Order: sequence, then C-alpha cells, then structure tokens
Amino acid sequence: MNGPRRLLVAALLTLLVLLIVKAQIWTIWAMPRAGVDIEIPLRAAERWLAGGEPYDATAFVATPGATQPFLYPPFVLPFLAVLTWLPRGLVLWGSVGIMLVASLFTVRRLRIPWIWVPLVLAWPPFTEGILDGNLAMLMFLAFVVLFYRASGSPWRPDPRDVSEPGESAVEVGALATAIGAVKVSQPHAWLFVLHYRWRAAAIGAAAMGVVVLATLPITGTELWFDWVAQLRRASDTTWDLGGFAMPRFLPPGVGLAAALVCIVAVWFVPHRDGGPWVGVLSTVGSLSLHIFGLLFLVPAMLIIRLELALIAACFIATYSYEGCWAGILVVSIGYGAYTFTKGPVRAWLTDTPSSWVEA
Repeated sequence: MNGPRRLLVAALLTLLVLLIVKAQIWTIWAMPRAGVDIEIPLRAAERWLAGGEPYDATAFVATPGATQPFLYPPFVLPFLAVLTWLPRGLVLWGSVGIMLVASLFTVRRLRIPWIWVPLVLAWPPFTEGILDGNLAMLMFLAFVVLFYRASGSPWRPDPRDVSEPGESAVEVGALATAIGAVKVSQPHAWLFVLHYRWRAAAIGAAAMGVVVLATLPITGTELWFDWVAQLRRASDTTWDLGGFAMPRFLPPGVGLAAALVCIVAVWFVPHRDGGPWVGVLSTVGSLSLHIFGLLFLVPAMLIIRLELALIAACFIATYSYEGCWAGILVVSIGYGAYTFTKGPVRAWLTDTPSSWVEA
C-alpha cells in the first residue's frame, strides 16, 4: 500500500472512529435500552398469559422503547412465556451477553483479526443489536455460518458452497430456515438454498412446520391471524418507527416491486460464493429494515476495495436514514461492479480490506 493510499485509509479510519464515538454518546449510551428488544416480546408473552392481546394495535402510537409492537410469529410465545418466570434483569442482561458472544463468533468466522474486533463491534449495526438484545445478531451468525467455513486468512473468510453434497443438508436447511423464520421479510437465504439444495430447504421448512404444529394447540389459530394483521399495520409507511426499508421512501408499489425483484434475483446468485450477493439482496430488498439489518452487507464489504468499504461504514455510522442508504448504495454498486467488470476496473475494485494486512 503506497503512501498516499495509507494517508487516505488513515483519514477514513479516523473519521469512522469519530462517527462511532458520536453515535455511542448521543444515540446509544444516552438511552437506557439494555435488552429492550427482548423486553418487548416478554411483555407480549405476559399479556398473552394473562389472557390479553399480545399483538397490541395501540403500540404503534407508543414512544420508542419497550412499548413498541410485538412482531414475532405466535410459535415463539410459549418459549417466551418460560422466560417470564425468570428474574427480568437476568433475562435482559443475559440477552445482551448472548448477542455479544454471538457477535464475537460472527466476526471471527469472517476472519476479522482480534485487534480490529473492538472497532467492528462498536460500529452501530453491531452495537445497537447487541445492547438491544435483538435476535438479528443470531440471524447474522446463522447467515455467516451458512455461507462461510471456519477457516481462511485475515479479512478473507473461506466461502462455503452449500450445493456440495458433503455439506450437511440438516445443518444447511436449519440455518437458512431459521433466518426467515425470525424475520419473514428476509427469506432470501432460504430461497438460495432451495435453488441449490432443495432437499435441505425442505428439511428446514419441515422442521419449522413441526415446531409450529407442536405449539398450535397452545397458541391456537386466531393468534396467527392477529399476527398477520400486526404485520400489515407494521408495513404502514406512516409509522414513524418502522425503519428505513425502500417502500417507505419510494412511490406506492415501486418499493414492493423492487423488493420482489431482489427476491427473484436470489435465484441467479452463483452457488460458489453466494453470501455477499444474498446479503446485499436481503438488505436492499427487505420490507423491514433497521440499523442492525445492515450487518448483512458485511460479507460484500470484505470483498470490495478497502476505501469503498470504509466510506460505506462511515455513511452508516452517521446513524441517519440518508447515511444508511448511502452506505447501502456504495456497497451494492461496488460489489455489483466487482462482479460484472473486468480488466483494470476489476483489479482496482478487488484491492480489498485484506490489502491492509498484506501491505
């Protein structure tokens, strides 16, 4: 890495650190929020146990915090009910600890060196998900395990070809299904597996079906209709806390059409290194997107040019909707150009974050 490039990378890293510090002070640590995304479903489970409505429609006018709407499918309620019997503080801080450990496993699976792990975990998509106890951290861990082996060199994880017969169909199917089961607006990984290992996808779907059927005598069928109605309310673009998915900023129908295009595009993702493309498509095409959902861009960020990855990380660290979409576009366009260009342009784009190690 030459001198001018070192200066540029150092400047971008400095800017990223400053933006992260600002986000930590003004947006994250200023708000008491430990385990808030576990508190929301726990309160829903308590309402359900008391004979009330877990999918409370009035929650959509509530202020940010634990009074936000419960959106997980009904089959999780019996499991959440068990957690309500435990000391609340233990559950909330335990969820934070679990998400922290899951994040550590994830970044190490992606071959991010230990010296950079604190900075990576301080990046808002990681920090908010960890502190809030959001299940997106477990989803992203499942995604990384699905698409990458536990090997590789620094900043270069080894892709996992799920189409190989030697890869466990049960494991592949379970990982892909779990991601979509937690967040139904992100079925992309499961569709990818369906294309190349339909038996694995079928095994995962069948296992989830067993879980749903096993809990149905406890939850009943009416709750499933209530859940669908809750998802419909959550898709209302006038809901202030609904995130920053495409449909909220594009004309009616256009955002949904773009999301459908992303789903169809998954079918054409190559099987040998599908993680980056599936991650980009599941981010751009999500119908419910929050800051921790941008973690799925990380595999592509490890492949595009170092400076582009840092610029995208800086945009996202601004913690603004505009900044997040600027980061999404930088990564999406950068990885798209990396995939479809040749010659000098491709060579320039492939000077990845690992070049810092090799320089």
